[in-house]
Amino acid sequence: MIKEIYTPDDVANFIKSVDPDFYSPSEPQSRIISALTNPLEPAVVIAGAGSGKTETMAARVVYLVANQIIKPNEVLGLTFTRKAAGELNVRIRKRLKQLHKGMKAAGLNPGFDHFDTSVTTYHSYAGRILSEHAIRLGIDADSQPMGEAALWILANRIVQNWDAEGFAYEGAVNTVVSDLMGLTSQALEHQVSGAAIIAEDEKFLETLARMDGKSNKGVRTAARTSQQRIALVAMMEHFLQERRKSGQLSFDDQISIAATIAQKFPDVGLLERTKYPVVLLDEYQDTSHSQVRLLSTLFGGGHAVTAVGDPCQSIYTWRGAAAGTIGAFNKYFPKAPDSQGAEQFNLLETYRNDIAILDVANLISDEVRQNDSIKVEPLTARTNAGPGDLVCGIFENLEAEAQAIVEYFLPLWGAEGVKTSKESFAVLVRKKSQIPIIQTALTAAGIRSEVLGLGGLIHVPEIADLVALLKVLASPDAGGSLMRHLTGPRINLGARDIAALGRFSSSRARAESTDNRSIVANIIAGNPLAADNDDQFSGSLIDALDEIESAERGQFSAAGYSRLLQFSHELRRLRTRASGEITDLILELERYLHLDSEVALREEGIHGRRHLDRFLDEASKFARSGGSLINFLNWLDVASKQEGGLKAGAPEVDKSVVQILTIHMAKGAEWDVVAIPGMTEGTFPSDGARSPENWTTNERFIPFALRGDCDVLPHLDLSQVSLNARATEALKDYGEACIEYRRGEEIRLGYVAVTRAKKHLFCSASYWGTGVNPLEPSSLYRKVEEIARAQGRVLDESIRPEDGARNP
Repeated sequence: MIKEIYTPDDVANFIKSVDPDFYSPSEPQSRIISALTNPLEPAVVIAGAGSGKTETMAARVVYLVANQIIKPNEVLGLTFTRKAAGELNVRIRKRLKQLHKGMKAAGLNPGFDHFDTSVTTYHSYAGRILSEHAIRLGIDADSQPMGEAALWILANRIVQNWDAEGFAYEGAVNTVVSDLMGLTSQALEHQVSGAAIIAEDEKFLETLARMDGKSNKGVRTAARTSQQRIALVAMMEHFLQERRKSGQLSFDDQISIAATIAQKFPDVGLLERTKYPVVLLDEYQDTSHSQVRLLSTLFGGGHAVTAVGDPCQSIYTWRGAAAGTIGAFNKYFPKAPDSQGAEQFNLLETYRNDIAILDVANLISDEVRQNDSIKVEPLTARTNAGPGDLVCGIFENLEAEAQAIVEYFLPLWGAEGVKTSKESFAVLVRKKSQIPIIQTALTAAGIRSEVLGLGGLIHVPEIADLVALLKVLASPDAGGSLMRHLTGPRINLGARDIAALGRFSSSRARAESTDNRSIVANIIAGNPLAADNDDQFSGSLIDALDEIESAERGQFSAAGYSRLLQFSHELRRLRTRASGEITDLILELERYLHLDSEVALREEGIHGRRHLDRFLDEASKFARSGGSLINFLNWLDVASKQEGGLKAGAPEVDKSVVQILTIHMAKGAEWDVVAIPGMTEGTFPSDGARSPENWTTNERFIPFALRGDCDVLPHLDLSQVSLNARATEALKDYGEACIEYRRGEEIRLGYVAVTRAKKHLFCSASYWGTGVNPLEPSSLYRKVEEIARAQGRVLDESIRPEDGARNP
């Protein structure tokens, strides 16, 4: 039985004597902190958004040290990001120093004289286990883990050079690379061998083959997916072998191998348990199956492990996080038979959100809270919470929606775009394609903004111009990118000259059976963005520009022909730089495009260059990984298409600008003022939920039966099915179940989005986007609207388009 010398309130009073602003713990916090109510045994803490979990974890450590139960360095704290690890480490050390000083002032012996703690990231901890014990498996693991770009370069090289006899795979190179990386990552996460994948797929193919009746598309698609996954396995095993042979391991490799070490060598667990009598696992809902395997092998069996997390913020299952981890905690970290503490503690009072915002969050999360594998209660407001400013509206189009955000921000930001408030601002988007219109509207109002994340950065106008020119230099098929440049501010071709260039290109291309009419039509119709993505038949446009001197001048305006001729010469000059360093080429293109002066005119001071400098940093990192220009451009496409964002730490809040970022990237941060645009069906919730982790239609996912979290995933049972028609129905129903499962993550993403706002929240939708048909406000928007009608403001709605209306 642990003896309590000082209660949580006693410890708080020692700290208060040094820091009068320090708050005593609430009753729910005290239950988590005290060893009387929370003994040294496994426990789960459900900590809602903004509920003070960092302070509570720090207080638990300080309490245990004050009561001489552990020394400061005998607690292991694991978080996901270096930022979170740093914050927790600083908080613990600060409180320990205050405790030490307060106890000394009271004439008491603190019982400790150092403040070193062991708080790190999950990946760093696995890396440490690996560096100390990988030699037992004959693996060299001393090098730094490969970043995503370096991993992609290796995968791309393997796919490009793959020459296995009989290899048949339907898909472009980039698709194969993406599938290879996805399948490899899942195999590592769930400790599944290539042989196991092949066996499971062959069993599935046998099941489909025994079906009677006429074959159909549904069954053929499922069979083809399994066949292609089998074809990928040899490539996957080569991919893994290359990494381990070179010692260049990914983060997934490190976690998986560390888990294998823990399972094979029990003495490793004994060492770690002796070193760390107490373990704190932060953001536990985002842990992967391999992380759970590692930690439960090391610290299972009744060890004092406290997992802190929020099932309502589980938004990373698509990126490797296991499903239902918090609900399965007791399975992996069971209590000893004689344990006395509670299995679950709750932190429900949020210190972040004002009341209206909190009510929106609870309404959104209600659906997923009811269906979760563990009981989660609604959040409650702090005692001194303000009413909150909640505004929503539906607008005619994307431009009007962006302007509404500006009009909401301006009174809070400052007159004429000059920032006078001390508040922080953010726009959180579900899709990166939303960024350009919003940033343009903010810039026009004189409000400085910053786009965070590589995928979002590509949509910033000056970066998009750079990428378009890089594509023109790297590929003869980048006619769409060429047209973006020709119609941009640098050359500014008019419709007559575009048409003339199209005719000249077509006259050259007839013999080659290519046609540029669609791309030229897009430009003349005033839709250059569509042309930018229309490279299918556009290669001859670049060839035509190279031979512009032979074109009939009378077809062009004098100014237009002169600009085309000059650009043709510039293009030849720039191509001579394309084989050099990527960063040198980008700097040369900056000079050619006059981007320095352009951004300086738009924004005074160093702020204007921030997006250019960050893009250069990304290019430099990629080049250091050994990537070519073509590979860099392909990597940018990968980053742009990954709506959730590439793996990155939580953002640093910058009050001097409006920060624009994806909702996934925003997790872990908070702002005073937040706008969430695009709350339409298909955007938020995303129509990406229509392409869920369905292993029967996507070869990058391992069969669910092989996954460690299979018990909470949709289940496909064809054992009682004997006809192809029935099998197709079952596969369709299974696909819908996968979609519904993924939709739950979109709802949780909505909860994460609204809980980033402290005081002011603006949510919006629009009827017209970039498509032909009108958009519908989403279920998420309607929930915001329900609360706003009672506690906030609903702006006058635009008139809903009539059925059958087309985008004007």
